[in-house]
Amino acid sequence: MANAFYLGLGTVIRFQGKDRCKVFNNLCTQDLRQLAHGQAVETFVTDVKGRTFGHGIAAAWGEEAFLITVPGQAERLVPHFDRYIIREDAQVSDVSAMFPFWLFRNRETAALGLGVPIDALPAAKNCVSLPIGNVETLVMHAPWLNDDSILVLAPGDAQSAALRDHLGEQWMESDLVIRAAWEHDRISAFWPWYGVDLDERNLPQEVDRNVSAISFNKGCYLGQETIARLDMLGQIQKKLVLLEIDTHELPAASSPIYADDKEVGHVTSVGRQASLDVCLAFGYVKRSHFRPGQLLTVSGFSAKVLR
Repeated sequence: MANAFYLGLGTVIRFQGKDRCKVFNNLCTQDLRQLAHGQAVETFVTDVKGRTFGHGIAAAWGEEAFLITVPGQAERLVPHFDRYIIREDAQVSDVSAMFPFWLFRNRETAALGLGVPIDALPAAKNCVSLPIGNVETLVMHAPWLNDDSILVLAPGDAQSAALRDHLGEQWMESDLVIRAAWEHDRISAFWPWYGVDLDERNLPQEVDRNVSAISFNKGCYLGQETIARLDMLGQIQKKLVLLEIDTHELPAASSPIYADDKEVGHVTSVGRQASLDVCLAFGYVKRSHFRPGQLLTVSGFSAKVLR
């Protein structure tokens, strides 16, 4: 099992200017007004209807803030933020090509790859800048694989070569699109993937990341009325759940989910660890069947809602 993954290019959007956090905050569910140097928090980006226009990590370092998310999102997100800049001192730009992603399963492997002591690595919801090959590199807590996983935005081929040298055989080349090598762990960690497990058709509460990604106490932001009303009424009609399916065969990602003979949802992502006879899946399930412990069926196999 690999402990580090070279992933290639994701999406990195940079915010600059003295009003950068104000602009960032105005279109996100997380309270980013006071996003401080060294913080890295999860957030949804919302549209005027309160739906999920994006999802990722908001990070701040020095005089810049960043949104880190899945590949291919800059063409949508940069204009989305830019259109709401009126008189603010803020500039939004796509810097994805500057920062290939490295993902570390745990702090120990990240310390090995970076050549630093473990206590130099960021705590939960934080980021730091550390030298790789004499170049300062942004390193952040990113719960993509587990509560301890670390994401590194390595700014160039020389830095990636240094990481490979330090890691020896512990790393592997993977993919931000297919994710085959780490899909099981991502699903187990309940980290949804934008464009796969959620998109602009979903409301944030349907993704079940309320505690980590939504502030219900912040000021006005785009789409807030819908999200606040839904929070007050508490009536989401479907929700993303974690399923354990009793099979070593991977069901198709679009497989329907049944309760008895009634279709109650559909699968979005599936993954399996080679040593296990069960697989994990994300799927949307109707309100009547999304409680933990609920027994369902996927592709003829029994499935249980874990979360």
